Amino acid sequence: MIRLLTCIAVILGTGTVLRADDLFPPLWRGDQGSTVQQWNFATDEHIPAPDSVSNPYGDPLLRVNSVDDWIDGIDQRQGVWSLSGEIDVYIPNWPEIRPEKEIWVQLTWKATDVDPFLPNEPVVGVVPFEYMEASLISEQLGDGWMHSLFLINIWPNPVEEWITIKGDIMVDQLVIDTICVPEPATLVLFGMGWLVTVARKKRSV
Repeated sequence: MIRLLTCIAVILGTGTVLRADDLFPPLWRGDQGSTVQQWNFATDEHIPAPDSVSNPYGDPLLRVNSVDDWIDGIDQRQGVWSLSGEIDVYIPNWPEIRPEKEIWVQLTWKATDVDPFLPNEPVVGVVPFEYMEASLISEQLGDGWMHSLFLINIWPNPVEEWITIKGDIMVDQLVIDTICVPEPATLVLFGMGWLVTVARKKRSV
């Protein structure tokens, strides 16, 4: 949780933000125990392969369930799903249950008024978990487009998770980062430190 608050402080304290859809990459991206996957929706495939992925634990899957159509271009953006429905994402992860999982979901979206039974803003959910905390950072990109960062912590860390995005919205890009807390490398270092402490105590006795 301390690392999460530190990352947020770095984000909010930065004077210049790169104007791209991957606005808020976490500081731990690329660390052991982390994954990252990105979809740009350049085609009308309902089950598109990720445009960029680094996941050593398996292949993430995404499925678009929408009654509306894919849009080739709008507002100078290429490849947009008019999402009157939901996007389901499966992400494999570290194969052993850990105490906690951080999930960062970056979504570039725009509200529409197609389905009165869906909110015209994204609703993000994740399963499985026993306990969850979530927060949101959003900013306007112009022409009605928004960039939202959903910060989600779940306990314990599952070996895989399913993320759902619902809403009466248009979706241009999706980036999902995950990491085990503590990371496997941190656990190894902790174990080494514990062994050193035990050895010192034995010598003192």
